[in-house]
Amino acid sequence: MRDGLLRLDSRNIAGEARPSFIGGALPINFVGSPDTVVKQIKESRDQTSAGVIDLMFQTPSSRDASDLIRMLELFGREVLPGIRDI
Repeated sequence: MRDGLLRLDSRNIAGEARPSFIGGALPINFVGSPDTVVKQIKESRDQTSAGVIDLMFQTPSSRDASDLIRMLELFGREVLPGIRDI
């Protein structure tokens, strides 16, 4: 299925054809190191002009809440300062 999605050329965003993927991921998925996530959020903002983003944090490999808490703390410490100005 992933290969099929990667073959998509563009998606319609506000009536304009735009690239479906930014760095191999849909511009609505932010995955990676804090620096990578900051870059992805900024690129998504540039592509969509969204003024607000809703975030959902997932720990697909674990049911341990400590993993989620660690991600939230890392996001607050490393990502939020990088996107505060956009």
